[in-house]
Amino acid sequence: MARLKKLTEKNFLKDLYQIFNFETEEELEKRKVRLFPIGKTTDENQTTSIFLATLSAVKEYREELFNQIGIKKINNQNIKLHIYTEIPSMSKEDRPDGLIVITSGIHNPVIEWISFVESKIGNQDIEINQIENYIKLGKEIGIENIITISNELVSLPTESPVNINNRVKFNLYHWSWIYLSVTAGRLLNGNVVKDEDHVYILQELRRYFNSHNGIKNYTGMEKNWKEITEEFVDKSNKNLIDEIIKSYKQEEKDICLQLIEDTGHFVDLKITNKSREELIRASLEKNKTITSIFYINGNPNKTFNLDIDFVSRKISCSTRYTIENGKAKAQTTRLLSMFLKDVSNEDDILIGAIYPRRTISNTVYKSLSQLIREKEEGNYSINNKDYGDTVKEFDIKIVEDLGKDFHRPQLIVTKLETLSKLFLEKVFIVLK
Repeated sequence: MARLKKLTEKNFLKDLYQIFNFETEEELEKRKVRLFPIGKTTDENQTTSIFLATLSAVKEYREELFNQIGIKKINNQNIKLHIYTEIPSMSKEDRPDGLIVITSGIHNPVIEWISFVESKIGNQDIEINQIENYIKLGKEIGIENIITISNELVSLPTESPVNINNRVKFNLYHWSWIYLSVTAGRLLNGNVVKDEDHVYILQELRRYFNSHNGIKNYTGMEKNWKEITEEFVDKSNKNLIDEIIKSYKQEEKDICLQLIEDTGHFVDLKITNKSREELIRASLEKNKTITSIFYINGNPNKTFNLDIDFVSRKISCSTRYTIENGKAKAQTTRLLSMFLKDVSNEDDILIGAIYPRRTISNTVYKSLSQLIREKEEGNYSINNKDYGDTVKEFDIKIVEDLGKDFHRPQLIVTKLETLSKLFLEKVFIVLK
């Protein structure tokens, strides 16, 4: 057995576990005091209270979350956050889980913004009837905002998982639990949080979320995914498209969050003026396909696509890359040199050369491994002198044929997230 005196003399804190006969340092670490209870809790009120307390405590965390829903006043000086839980209403059955109040001023505080909070955990979804009751209550007392929290995912935190009549003037915001956890992790990994005590609080929140039995990412499409997608191939109608959109909108957001968590890069979905639902619907109606466009680290000009084809049952990731100088052969060589540092998955990565005034339908694709072999021979099979001397841009992609697995609700989610991560790490980051 090690002696404490010797350990102290050598300042071997990391070897302290030996004193107490633990086999590893990690075993002692598990005995460390925790700010929040760690366990398979399913208590909704406890979960909400712990999160809201952290929101109140950690400045950078609350600023990030509120900025994402357009509440910029949270950044102003002399701003204070007041948070309350289980606010009573006229109906004992329907009471908001929380109330957030932002005030300005020291001696005579003025309310700058105020919102109800409604949360669900596990498989519980936000209920439209409950939200409608809160809207009614809010209009009676002068509150026009609700933040909902659940495992449901939305494209933007300014959207809601429930559809309220457009004529109702009320602001609905939504945070998924996974979004809240990943945002905390992103701030920690980026060293954004300056106060070491606040770092500790945010680390403990992450630990609490990660051990929580009622908090989960999106692991599978809706249970009827198989029947819907098989029927959709033969016929298209509004109900089938609505069901596909319901599942896929959550999955594409979960892809962003999982990529942030797994790679450390800030991945976001490129959003246009049209809603994601409108764009997905139009693509499904026209081509029976869906395209998601992702960008990383705040640069919306550098993107990669995730394409899903419901007819061929194929999924693919792709991006375009331009090499300005040189002729086709030299351009191709320069492109290959970017991959030679890491040539894993060279059989899966497909490359095509797109020439000026030529469409992508004219493009010939060859695997990275074949082009590497052709590099030694001096001619590339993707180059075509009949199309011109220079390549406008290269199209790089990875395609996976899922076959029957396309219709399996859990497996297609795994395939989509695995492919996206592979493409981000093996292609997109290489070219960035």
